[in-house]
Amino acid sequence: MPVRAEHRELPAVPADPVDQVVTGAIPEPSLHFQTPAALDLLNERVCVVTGPRGVGKTQVAAAYAKRRERDGWLVAWIAAETPALIEAGMVELADALGLYRPEDPTGLVVARVRNHLRARTGPALLVFDNAESLDEIRPHLPTGGTCQVVVTSTVRGSELGVDVPVELFSPEASSRFLREATGIDADASELAAELGHLPLALAQAASRIRRSSWSFARYLEEFRTFPAVENLVRHNGDRHPLSAATAIRLALEPFRDSELVHVLSVLSPDGVPRRLLGDDGALVDLHEASLVEFAGGSAVRMHRLVQRVIRDQGDWVALGAKLLLDHCEFGDLWPRRHSGDELVRQIEALWANTDERQVTKPVLLLRMWEAGFLGSTARSTQACAIAEEVYAVGLARLGDDVDFLLAARQVAAMTGSEDLLDRLRGDLADSRVEYGADHPAALGSARVLGQYCLRTGQAPEAVAVLESALEPWRDRPLDDDVHFGALDDLAHAYSLAGRAEDAVTVLEQSLAARPGVLYTLSVLGVAYGMLNRFEDQRRVCEEVWDGYRRTEGPDHPLTLFAGGKLGTALFMAGEPELARSLLLVVCAIATELFGPDHLIVTTARGALQIIRDA
Repeated sequence: MPVRAEHRELPAVPADPVDQVVTGAIPEPSLHFQTPAALDLLNERVCVVTGPRGVGKTQVAAAYAKRRERDGWLVAWIAAETPALIEAGMVELADALGLYRPEDPTGLVVARVRNHLRARTGPALLVFDNAESLDEIRPHLPTGGTCQVVVTSTVRGSELGVDVPVELFSPEASSRFLREATGIDADASELAAELGHLPLALAQAASRIRRSSWSFARYLEEFRTFPAVENLVRHNGDRHPLSAATAIRLALEPFRDSELVHVLSVLSPDGVPRRLLGDDGALVDLHEASLVEFAGGSAVRMHRLVQRVIRDQGDWVALGAKLLLDHCEFGDLWPRRHSGDELVRQIEALWANTDERQVTKPVLLLRMWEAGFLGSTARSTQACAIAEEVYAVGLARLGDDVDFLLAARQVAAMTGSEDLLDRLRGDLADSRVEYGADHPAALGSARVLGQYCLRTGQAPEAVAVLESALEPWRDRPLDDDVHFGALDDLAHAYSLAGRAEDAVTVLEQSLAARPGVLYTLSVLGVAYGMLNRFEDQRRVCEEVWDGYRRTEGPDHPLTLFAGGKLGTALFMAGEPELARSLLLVVCAIATELFGPDHLIVTTARGALQIIRDA
């Protein structure tokens, strides 16, 4: 019997968790889902659901996961396209099981989940969906225990587990599907054969027939006369018949003017949060037309083939860029980093679907926001690569947009991109001519150049640039944020140029006007250390660390940077064991958040090595 799941409204967004552990966005059953024989074959400890695209591998695994969820099993649905997504899914499961600690590295968390599942006495199911490489799944298989694993993949003949093939519908099943999905009691065998018995194509056809009140014969006539050659693009390496794309194109005809359809075609096929899309009524229509499915109640998925057919009909990148730009927030993004990470995932998908002719200013603005977000959340390597690309592409495509190129250049400079020195010098000269040397805009340009010089190891030039820029403010009262920021930059430059006493003088002057500013105190701590004033360094570093823990939280990058500096100060003040304990905590938390190669981690490890060698 078919599994029916006719949604006349959106599935409810999941409420507060209950005792049963279920993680991941399990897709809801498609309309008029036909239970394939493969569903009853998922009875081995490790099953690999295989088959070509469009036959419903994910739907088989989702139906099985829903069945086990109803049975009270632990169920974890994990996107498996990349190692990063697999690890993220395992960490989500660890958190739901109470096995996650922020100070533990990801590898340890994943191993802890695997060991828990191996020793677990109750039934459990892990689903790894859309695995591109089965070798990436192997390390996550729990050996022994009661946990079952289901993998969906186009890869056949693996040694990972028992292959469970999902094939095209049989002629009988295809005809039955069309009759049940349309409510038409007539012979559907000719139409089913024309559609190649592919479940995805059958679903598109049934939806269009139902929506248009057509007969099978009328649909078959429209299908055969559709100008496929003029309207569809067949790409090299396609593993699906042209009939599938034709059926999709016919299903899309009623939605040819739908911005929502066009937007979904350029965003992530693994799911787009409903909060980004907004129009619930339109989503219901698209779901009933079998053009989207719901996952986990709060995400919307569009099949990759459906996406590509839509993209072949026009340029929808600009619509996707507009939608995402409307959700880009600014300010302190660390507390909202998880929603920001979701935006990054969608921006990356949009960029992957953007060819050279579609690169516009809104698309580059999105990528610029992405670089700024990654930089503000302490992922400087990724931020630098994106910023360099945005600037290079912007220079080639938007060479006459001076304001955009200046903003892109500043983002690139702040992430440490190379070969910008001459252009930043030119920006400073231009701002002095346009605004005057005593204008805040000129001081801002000087700060960008000075910070770039510091990041690229050119402290003496940074000192010269900032001293010259601050000269017009020598006799003015200290009451401007740009001015105070420039003083902090100058003091940092003094310290790196070997002039720590000058740095202390500038910073103490600044703190007299604005007591307790944490960044200023942090720079002062560095200067004290260079002057061997270790007790003063420790006192200031403790104040900074306490301040960031109180205002930003224990896992904020600023807090972790401050903790690393305090660890060094404690060691220099003669407390190596206390320093070692703090640095180990900083290293563990930063590794979990940012990976083993992040600056916070490598700096803490370097300090720990110095302590060990002392």
